[in-house]
Amino acid sequence: MTLLLLVLLAATAQSQRGLAFIRLSTDDRIGLASNVVTALYQDEKGFIWTGTANGLQRFDGGKFIQFNTAKEGSDPLPDAPTEQIVPAGPSSLILFTPHLREFGLFHTRQLTYKRIALKNKRPIGARDEFRLYRIAGGKVLLSIMGHELLQYDSASNAFVPYTEVAVPAGWRIGLGAVFEDKLKNQLWLGCDSGLVVYDRASKQTWTKHNNPRKLPIFANTKIQNNITELYIDAKRRLWIFSWPSWGTGGQYKFCLDSTGRFLDRDTVGLNYPGPGYSEYRHFYETKDGTLWVYGLNTFISYDDASGSFYHNKAEEGFTSLSVDYKLINQIIQDRDGSLWIATDKGLYFAAYGSTEQSTNNLIFSSSKEQVSITDILQMPNGDYWFACWGAGVKIIRPDFSVTKSEVFVQKPPPALPPDAWNVARHLWTLCRQSSTGKVWMGSNGGYLSIYDPATKQTEYTRPPILNNHTIRFIGEDTKGRMWLGTYGGRVVKWENGAFTLVHDLGTVVYKIFPDKDGWIWVATHEKGLYALDGETGRILQHYTANGKANSLMFNSGTDIEQLDDSTMVFGAGGINLINKRRKTVRRLTTEEGLPSNTVMRLRMDNNGHLWVVTANGLCRYNPINNRITPYGRRDGIVLAEQTNATDYRAADGSLLFAGENSLVMFDPNTYLNFQPPPDVSITDFRLFNQYLPADSLLNLPQVKLQSDQNSFSIYFSSISFVQRDKMTYYYKMEGIDKEWIQSDVSKLVSYSLLPPGRYTFKVYCETIEGIRTKGVTQIKFTILPPFWRTKWFISSMLFLIALAIYGIHNMRVNRLLAVEKLRNRVARDLHDDMGSTLSTINILSSMAKTKMSTDAVKTTEYLSKISDNSQRMMEAMDDIVWSIKPSNDSMQRITARMREFATNVLEAKDIELQFSVSEEVHDVKLNMEARRDLFLVFKEAVNNAAKYSKADQVSVCVELHKRALVLTVQDNGRGFDVASADGGNGLGNMQKRADAMNGRVRIVSQPGEGTKVTVLVPVKH
Repeated sequence: MTLLLLVLLAATAQSQRGLAFIRLSTDDRIGLASNVVTALYQDEKGFIWTGTANGLQRFDGGKFIQFNTAKEGSDPLPDAPTEQIVPAGPSSLILFTPHLREFGLFHTRQLTYKRIALKNKRPIGARDEFRLYRIAGGKVLLSIMGHELLQYDSASNAFVPYTEVAVPAGWRIGLGAVFEDKLKNQLWLGCDSGLVVYDRASKQTWTKHNNPRKLPIFANTKIQNNITELYIDAKRRLWIFSWPSWGTGGQYKFCLDSTGRFLDRDTVGLNYPGPGYSEYRHFYETKDGTLWVYGLNTFISYDDASGSFYHNKAEEGFTSLSVDYKLINQIIQDRDGSLWIATDKGLYFAAYGSTEQSTNNLIFSSSKEQVSITDILQMPNGDYWFACWGAGVKIIRPDFSVTKSEVFVQKPPPALPPDAWNVARHLWTLCRQSSTGKVWMGSNGGYLSIYDPATKQTEYTRPPILNNHTIRFIGEDTKGRMWLGTYGGRVVKWENGAFTLVHDLGTVVYKIFPDKDGWIWVATHEKGLYALDGETGRILQHYTANGKANSLMFNSGTDIEQLDDSTMVFGAGGINLINKRRKTVRRLTTEEGLPSNTVMRLRMDNNGHLWVVTANGLCRYNPINNRITPYGRRDGIVLAEQTNATDYRAADGSLLFAGENSLVMFDPNTYLNFQPPPDVSITDFRLFNQYLPADSLLNLPQVKLQSDQNSFSIYFSSISFVQRDKMTYYYKMEGIDKEWIQSDVSKLVSYSLLPPGRYTFKVYCETIEGIRTKGVTQIKFTILPPFWRTKWFISSMLFLIALAIYGIHNMRVNRLLAVEKLRNRVARDLHDDMGSTLSTINILSSMAKTKMSTDAVKTTEYLSKISDNSQRMMEAMDDIVWSIKPSNDSMQRITARMREFATNVLEAKDIELQFSVSEEVHDVKLNMEARRDLFLVFKEAVNNAAKYSKADQVSVCVELHKRALVLTVQDNGRGFDVASADGGNGLGNMQKRADAMNGRVRIVSQPGEGTKVTVLVPVKH
C-alpha cells in the first residue's frame, strides 16, 4: 500500500511515495505501557512481543498484556526498558534490559524469568554497548562493543565465549556489524581494523591478512576501517557503514558488489541530510526485497522504481500519512506482510500489502487551486482523466506521473458569451463516446464541450434544450445514445445528431445509469429513483420513500449500480436493493453492518462484490453470503471518507473513488484471501477478575477448576492485526452447547455458574470469503464437585433451612403484631379524639335544642361551639389518615404538609411565614408514629404562635444537626415568662410527644422578645 502526494500544476508535477500509518499509543487505552517502544518480536502463534520503557508486553491484535513473574524460583521480570527480544527456543525469549545491564530468559508458557550470566574474559566498561543476534541453528550471539563474541549456552544459562570464529587479536567488532550470509553459509564481522569472514564449509576465517580465496572485497582498503554496521541484501549488495579514521568525523555509507566495486548509483539519497544529528544503525529487508535503514533521526527505504532512497520524514504530531519519531528502534514484518515500527513516540503499523501498488491513497495539492474531482474517465492509452470543478481536466498516467491537459487549450468561438471558457472549465461529468472516441464534458451553465483526442480540438456548445442548466451527468447506453441529466431536472437524449427532451422532472438529476436491458435509471434529489424505457422514455418504475412496503430509505440518492440482471442498487440513505422484476426493495443499513446510513458512492468489481463509500468510510458487500466488510487504515485505505464525489472501474479491474483533493485507487483482488486463516488462539483466560496464563493452560491435558471457580471468560482471536476484525468466529462448549454459536465483535465468551462436570471449549473462525481455519482450537475443563454434596453440609443446610423457616414465621408473627398495634392505636385515637368530641357535640346539640325557642343568643353560641368541635374533629381525622398513609413516609411529604398547615393558619392572622428546609433533611427516615408526633408538636407550636403571640412574623426551620432532626418555630410576638406560665395541655402534650420520639422540647421566651420552640429528635440519616 502506498500513499502519494501529487502537486498538480500547469506544467510540472512532483510526487512523494510512502506508507500510510496507524499509531498505537497509550492514549488508545488498549494497554500499551509506554509510548517509548524499544523492541519487537512476533512468535510462532502470531503474538507481537513488545519491549517498552516499562518492560515486556504481548499484543494480540486487540490489546497489550503486561506480564510479571511473581512465582517461586523465578527472578522478577524487569519493568525497565527492554531493548531487545530474541527467541532462544520454543516458548523462550532472551530479553536485554540496558539500564540494568541485565540479560534474562523468559518462558512465555510458564511465565518464569531467569537472569543470564555473562562469562566474558575482560571486564565490561561503563560505556560498552550490547547487541544480540540469532544465527543458524538457533544460536544466539552477543556482541559487546570492544569485546569478543559470546554465545548463549542453555545448559549453564550463561553467555560464554564464541570460539567458532577466530577474530585477529586486538580487532574490535563493531556493534552492528555482525551478519550471517545464509546463502553462502558464512558469518561476516565488521571490525575497527577491517572485515572478517568465517566460512563454515571450510571452517576458515578470512581477513585482509588471510585471504586464501583471493576475495576482492579485502583489497578495498577504503572500507577496512572502523566498521559499525554491515549488511548483505537479497541482491547481494554489501552495505557498510563506518566512522573511518581518515574521514571528517561523520558516518560514511558504502554500497559494494561482491568484487568490492562501489555502487554509487545505489546510494542515491542515502546521504540525505536529515534534521539535526543522525546515525544509521540498523538494516531490515522485507519479503518483497525493500531495504530499510533506520536509527537516530533516520527512517529511509530504497525505492526500486526511482533507484534511490526515500526518506520518511519525522513530522511532529502524528498524522495518518507520517511517523513522528526521533529514534526508530526496530522494524519487523509480520506474517501478514505488514510493517511494525517501534519508535520513541509510539508503535506504528503500516498495511504493506501483497504488492507495492495494490492500494494507493493520493492527495492532490496545489498552491494555486483546489482540486475538487467530480468525475473520472480512463482513456484507451491507460491515462486517467479527472474532471475538476473550476480547473478543467487533470491527467495522470498509470505510473502516477502528471501530464499536461490540452482539453481546454482551444478557446470557445466568439458567438458564445465571454465567460464561456471559464464556465466550461467548471466540469461535473465526463463520458467517452464509444463510436467516435470523443469525450463529452458537462459543465455549469448548460455548456457541453466535446473533445476529440485524435485532432486535439474542442467543440464548445450550449444546447438550448438544456435551458442553461448545469449538466450533472452524461452517460451512454448500449445502443450508443447519449443521455444527459441537468441540475434543473431535465433528462435529455442525444441520438442521430439530435437532442430530445425525454422528461422534465423538476429537480436535480444526480446520475443516469443505463442498465443491461436498456432501461435508463435516474437518481434525483427528493423525488426518488426513476426507471425509463430507453426507446420511448416512458416511466417504467418509480421508487420513493413513502413509508410503505418496498419503499426507499430516503428520496435523495447520488449513485446507482447494477448488482445482477434483475437487481439494481440505489444509494439513498443506506443501500437499497431493487429487484426490478418483482418490484421489491430490500434495505441494508447499519443494523446489517453498514458503517453509516449515508451511502455516497457505489461500484461493482469484477468479482461480483459491491464497494461502497459511506460517511464513515469504505466497505464491501458480498451478495453471496450477504456480508458487509469495512476497510480502513489497517487495510491501507486512508482517505475513503473524502472520496465521496465520484467513482470508476479501470480497465484492469482497479477501483477509483475520488472527491475533494483526494483519490483512493486499489485492486479489489488485493483483499481477496482464499488461504485458510491462522488457527484461533486462546489469548486470555479470566477466572472472575484474575487473568491466568493461557499458554500454560493450553499445555495441560485438562484444566481442573474447583467448584467455586465455575464462572470464567475465554478470550480468543486469530492473531492478525489486519484481518482479526474481518473474521467470523464460532464457538461451542461441549457439555452445554449443542450447536456452534457465532461470536460477537468482542471475541470473548463468558460462562457463569457451570455445574460440575467435564467440558471442552472449541472455537474456529472463517474469512469473509467463507474459508475456515484448518484446525479447531480447543481446551478441556473439569469442574470438581462442590463441598456441599457432603453429609455434614447437607445436615447443616437442613438446620439452616429450619432456622430460616422459623425466622420467616417469626417475621410473620411480628408483622401481625405490628398490624394489631396499628389497629389499636387508630382505635385509641378515634376513641380519644373523636369520641370525646362527638360527646361534646351531642351535649351541645341537646342544649341548643332546649334553648332554641327561648334564648336565641345561647342557641347561636352552642351552634358555634358545635362548628368548632366538628372542625377540630375533621382535622384530627385528617391527621390520623395522613399519618397512616404509606406514601407520606418521606420527609418531603412531611415538610410539605407542615408548610401547608402553617400557611393556612398564619395567613388568616396576617402573619408572615418564613419556612426553610435544609437539603439533608430529605434523606431522613421517620416511622409512622414519629412522623405523626412530630407534626402534632409542630401544629401545636404554630397554633400557639397564631393565637397568643400577637406576632407579625413566624419563621420555621427544619434542619439536620449531628444526627438529630431539629425543628424550630420562632415568632417575634409579645413573648411570655416561661417559668411563671401555666403549662396547660398544649405544652404538656408537646413534651409527651417529644418524649415518645426520644427527643426533647426546649421553649425560650421573654416578655416582649418573642418565643422560640425547638424540637430535637434523634434520627438515622
